Amino acid sequence: PLAAAVTLNYTSAIFLAIYLAFSGQRPTAGVFGALALGLAGVGLLLRPTWGADQLLGALLGLASGALAGMAYFSVRELGQRGEPETRTVFYFSLVSSLGATCWLAWSELHPVDLRSGSLLFGVAAFATAAQLAMTRAYAASRTLLAAALAYSTVVFASLFGIVFWHETLDRWSWLAIGLIILSGVAATHFSPPAPVRRSSA
Repeated sequence: PLAAAVTLNYTSAIFLAIYLAFSGQRPTAGVFGALALGLAGVGLLLRPTWGADQLLGALLGLASGALAGMAYFSVRELGQRGEPETRTVFYFSLVSSLGATCWLAWSELHPVDLRSGSLLFGVAAFATAAQLAMTRAYAASRTLLAAALAYSTVVFASLFGIVFWHETLDRWSWLAIGLIILSGVAATHFSPPAPVRRSSA
């Protein structure tokens, strides 16, 4: 199920903290607690379900979280070495586009009209801006704080659902949103100061 896949993918923040610990960083127990609290909030909001025959899918979802955590760790390391965000995002977009092009070879193509083209342009523009902001956050800010604040994605998605599609949230969903917000506050309190970036030669 989609909710289960999204929840497992959000374990990337936990994996990122583990990678940082193995690299010599020392995330505090408070930061780990904040990340776990945020993940619990995401799980409560999305309420994933697993069937007995979905073990492979669950493992793949967990693997996506581990790989995403490694990607964020790599972005941080690039930023610490003075790599500009624009270059990182450019090569990320290039590799992603090449991979998507290969996938399109086995997919059905649809004509792009003015409306769909405008929507695609909007998606591309906002995605690029978000990718630049995320890359800078992981590279130049407190990395685990950025990871904890990334949980707010599902909060904004829920609020957009209320505003644009008139969805309603039950008390458990509001409790989940509160947990995610609390995790961001806790991560802000417990995160160590931002590291100093080294300029590239």
